Amino acid sequence: MLIEQEVSGDIEELTALFKQSPEKTEQAIQRALSKLSRWAERQVLRDISRRMKVSQKVLKELNRIRVRLNKSYGRKERYLTIWIGINEVGAHRLGNPRQTRRGVRVGSHSFWENSFLMQPVNASRELIFERKDNWQHRYQQSKRSGRWMWMGLPLEKKTVRIDREAETSLAKISPLLVNRFTDLLHQELNYVFKIASSIEP
Repeated sequence: MLIEQEVSGDIEELTALFKQSPEKTEQAIQRALSKLSRWAERQVLRDISRRMKVSQKVLKELNRIRVRLNKSYGRKERYLTIWIGINEVGAHRLGNPRQTRRGVRVGSHSFWENSFLMQPVNASRELIFERKDNWQHRYQQSKRSGRWMWMGLPLEKKTVRIDREAETSLAKISPLLVNRFTDLLHQELNYVFKIASSIEP
């Protein structure tokens, strides 16, 4: 899921206004765009973190949020692209899972009743599973130990949806991007043409 927001704004007008110093103008534009990119990423991370009740650190480790600056081919428009991966997230990734008598708890907010922790052969850590509604006892060989045993199958790995939170967060930030870019651009132009110029040898 992604949005592309044109943030060119009054770049052309400013470029014409400061045409005597195109390099400084371009430097201000690039600095403003870079700051806008970092700001947008922080805002999206913070909003999804609050909605999902998951730390921003966990979301960053999932590498689900990416912000890029793009320029249209052969034209002068600049775009900020915000991409959020919306594949469901394994419930075990939301914190430190703890097995209880009633199920599995992750962090202080998420709880899955009747679930349990189990480490599959191809996994590096324990995952959260739950028996499906149509589960039955089946006698089969364990992939981990090689022993034959009765198992309650089939199982389902517990996951958490992220698409709804992502859609809401993107809709929330989209109308703010242009105004934020304008503010940052004015700050950077002020720096380049006043402060930086005053300290040049």
